[in-house]
Amino acid sequence: MCGIAGLIRYSGLTLADRSRASRLQSFLRHRGPDDDGIVVLPNAAFVQTRLALVQPDPHPLPLQSHDGRYTLTYNGEVYNHAALRAELRHHHDFQTATDTEVVLAALIHWGPRALSRFEGMFALFLWDSREHHGLAAVDPLSVKPLLYHASESQFAFCSEAGPLIESGALPFRPQEEAIAEYLVAPYFSSSHQLPFANLQRLLPGHYLELAGNSVFLGTYRAAAAAPPELLPALRNAVASQSSAATPVGLFLSGGVDSSLLAALAPAPMPAFTIDYDLRPEHFEDSLIVRSDDVPFARQVAARHRHPHHIVTPPNFDTALERTLRTNDLIAAWEQEVSQNLLAAAAAPHVKAVLVGDAADETHFGYSFLLHPERIASPAPLLDYFGCLPARIGPAYFVDKYRAFAESEGHSWRTADDQRLAITCLVRHFWLTRLLHNGDIHLMAHSVEGRVPFADPAVLAYAAQISAATGLENGIEKHHLRQAAAEVLPPEIAWRPKSALTKNLNARRAIYRLFQKLWKRNGESLTPYLPPDSLAKLPLPATDRETGLCFRAAALLTWFARFDA
Repeated sequence: MCGIAGLIRYSGLTLADRSRASRLQSFLRHRGPDDDGIVVLPNAAFVQTRLALVQPDPHPLPLQSHDGRYTLTYNGEVYNHAALRAELRHHHDFQTATDTEVVLAALIHWGPRALSRFEGMFALFLWDSREHHGLAAVDPLSVKPLLYHASESQFAFCSEAGPLIESGALPFRPQEEAIAEYLVAPYFSSSHQLPFANLQRLLPGHYLELAGNSVFLGTYRAAAAAPPELLPALRNAVASQSSAATPVGLFLSGGVDSSLLAALAPAPMPAFTIDYDLRPEHFEDSLIVRSDDVPFARQVAARHRHPHHIVTPPNFDTALERTLRTNDLIAAWEQEVSQNLLAAAAAPHVKAVLVGDAADETHFGYSFLLHPERIASPAPLLDYFGCLPARIGPAYFVDKYRAFAESEGHSWRTADDQRLAITCLVRHFWLTRLLHNGDIHLMAHSVEGRVPFADPAVLAYAAQISAATGLENGIEKHHLRQAAAEVLPPEIAWRPKSALTKNLNARRAIYRLFQKLWKRNGESLTPYLPPDSLAKLPLPATDRETGLCFRAAALLTWFARFDA
């Protein structure tokens, strides 16, 4: 697992560019504290930091071909690298045991066709210094992100947006529509359009070719066929993603997704569960957190002999501020505090953790989003969570999301059509945002998040599930729960959906932070909100109001970080 970045100046690197590349290396060290390196060419500089999981021994970073023609910056892990290495051994003289070298050899030998053969999560950039040609790509779900800037004079890319701005490689330029989207629908924001006007995201399953100063975008599909059964495919995914030269752990919520990973783990591993000491009354008005995870997580950890770490935040206010500052695309959910706390707790014990992300989004897992009252259009979904008063209002984004679903072949005629249309939005917007949040908070603590539900075979199985069987008898994730029932007790396998726990007793803490930030920097929101619309925001009385207050604090934190 790594942090990657690059600067390409078509007319040749300047001294300022070289200095910026060095600063990028420094800003990415949290993503790879084990090793780092930089390759400087006449018109390009490439940076990589390394979190060593496959081969602990150091090797040159970024990796170059034997003749120096190709330079690869690579973030992620391709789990089938051993099989690919065997195929490529007659074409490449391997010098390391890393998957990085396999990826380099595959891209040189097969070009973009290699992408369909990679089983894993990755973001990469391959530079051909002879042809002045670049190839960038991300995995089919963009578990590993890549942000880029393209202009007539330069091309820049990075694992995170923040380092590009803070290093001086790019100026800070907010994007008005993206900020409005955050105010209206933060769970969909930054999936396609970033809040930085001069940055773009390489979308899931896409690659980019750079020739001269022209950019060409393309898509690819994973080659995996749908397996006949889900459980064996998921077992294989868990086994391959549990393999590493360093310890691997598990984020265990007690829900069916993470519990299933715990049940399928090939050996006991450290498991981490957040505990805010919540009582039944805390859940009475909660929108998506319905019950206490801790008793269920304890049961699963004990049943499968996983050493269990209960994570209790020593100082929630500090964790809240740290979380808001960490997310360079603006924190969207209060649950991100839990992710950040879990990563901090896991870091002394492991370098990687299995997470249950992508299960809900690919297996019809969100009953609260797919409720019959909320699928007639995107509007009820936006209303459910509430919107802050952006100058570009909800109606604009309702039309945008409706049009996107229709462009993907969906309609809004029947209830099944509507359910599939909303699922399309969840898959393309919500999931991309969720995976970004996981990556940014875990890597802030040098911990890799591994996502077995993003395995190509598991995704291929999920893609063939119909809405009728995925939500059979109104039970979300029906296929997945049937598989889970083979290895988990029924009270876990059929436990109703409850989102990752957040601190439901944190209303005053969130409000205090908002008030502090508003007094310090409230004018930064003037271009995006009606005058004084947040000045008299009251102490939240409901879960929905707490979420709105959290978003306002997150946006103010983002401006304070970058508009300095």
